[in-house]
Amino acid sequence: MTKRRRTLSTMLLASTLLLTVISGCSGNNAPANESATPTEKPAATEQAAASNDQTSKEESALEGKVVFWSMYSNTEPMATVYNKAADEFKAANPKVELEIKFVGRDIKKLVKPAIDGGEVVDIFEGDPSVTIPAMKDNVLKIDDLLQQPSIDVSGSTVEQSLIPSLMSWTKSLAVPAGLEEGYYAIPQAPYAVVFFYNKEAFEKAGVTSAPTTWEEFLVACEALKKSGVSPVTFDDAYRNVFIGGYLSSAMGADWVDQLVKDKTGEMWKDPIVKQFANDIVTMREKGYFSSKIAGFKYPAAQQELALGKSAMYLNGTWLPNEVAETAGPDFKWGSFQFPTIANGGDKGGQQNLNFGAQGLLLNKNSKNIPAAFEFVKYLVSKSTQDLMAKDTQSIPATVGSTWPSTLADAETAFNNAKVNIPWAGGIDNGGDFSTGTVIPVFMELVTSKMTADEYVAKMSAAAQK
Repeated sequence: MTKRRRTLSTMLLASTLLLTVISGCSGNNAPANESATPTEKPAATEQAAASNDQTSKEESALEGKVVFWSMYSNTEPMATVYNKAADEFKAANPKVELEIKFVGRDIKKLVKPAIDGGEVVDIFEGDPSVTIPAMKDNVLKIDDLLQQPSIDVSGSTVEQSLIPSLMSWTKSLAVPAGLEEGYYAIPQAPYAVVFFYNKEAFEKAGVTSAPTTWEEFLVACEALKKSGVSPVTFDDAYRNVFIGGYLSSAMGADWVDQLVKDKTGEMWKDPIVKQFANDIVTMREKGYFSSKIAGFKYPAAQQELALGKSAMYLNGTWLPNEVAETAGPDFKWGSFQFPTIANGGDKGGQQNLNFGAQGLLLNKNSKNIPAAFEFVKYLVSKSTQDLMAKDTQSIPATVGSTWPSTLADAETAFNNAKVNIPWAGGIDNGGDFSTGTVIPVFMELVTSKMTADEYVAKMSAAAQK
């Protein structure tokens, strides 16, 4: 998923977003922010309930044509879910002609030229953190539309039916993009970055619970190694996630951002950097990394995990779906948040989580916004989100939906987090320095005889160039 990796690396815009509602979520994603829960009956909710009842008794007056550009291909499981939502929409709105174009991931390059060139595109799709800034002259502010009743959550507006933290994150992207504060995208297909592990391998090794601290992590690694499985694997697409995961868990993502942009080299002499290097040397010398890790190209590492040859892999919640064919239906998935690191700052720890979502956006120059938004409501309805969870192993965006069993542990991490950190904990924020120095020198540390002192000296010197 290298395209997704590149996309996600731009998520710095949301690096300090507080997930004040996630932290209080119950097991069914119900938010702690009582003002946002669907169980209350504020004025908008009462209006939504009344409108829901009225709408169900009236034939839809919507008409005209709606064109939706999707970021998925027509062979992906998500396309099947979209087509089912489209069938339901068309049955309820027989006067509307709906066209879905499954453009694929190239939508990022194609949709703006198409809209600017006059092609009819009423709805389009993409990562809100990238698409809102890139399409700020094309996107429609949808605050009012979000107060319409949801399709199938009685008494809830569309806004109230969706996970509040995702809505807050989406809203936070507007002002940094140069737009008036408000909503310009509807999030769906959320994700989080966590350690995935093979529960069967853990059980065989006698590891009875997922590690929460680095010390517990190393104990699990030792047990797994003795059981005959490689404890940890990663490939070229996710080396940055491991580096950033450790350092942001220790010090927070803002500190990591400053580290990779430091031109004096002094920050690389911080004791936490040497501690990081020592821990990596320990893992190397004890054989906790996969023996193939030096040459692994994506997606080799995730296949190694799915085949049971390694036990842990730091990745996004899309992983179980991507390797479903290799892993098979009986693979026992577990996941946990990056362990806490000793001697770090108060900005680190498991309050941090890299999460986000894809988004649905409306063209502000659409000639049929009422019908276009009505179709969006079907895409983010609870029944559609539940179907996504069931058929695509995606996290549902709606409040009260059940997460896929493969992501049950990830739900805990999602609910525990309070701060949304950028992709790879900010380690990519140094641009060429990150890709040309931080990651290659890390791999030297992982695969050669480099010492922790040599690592610190080399990084400090490189930062000054």
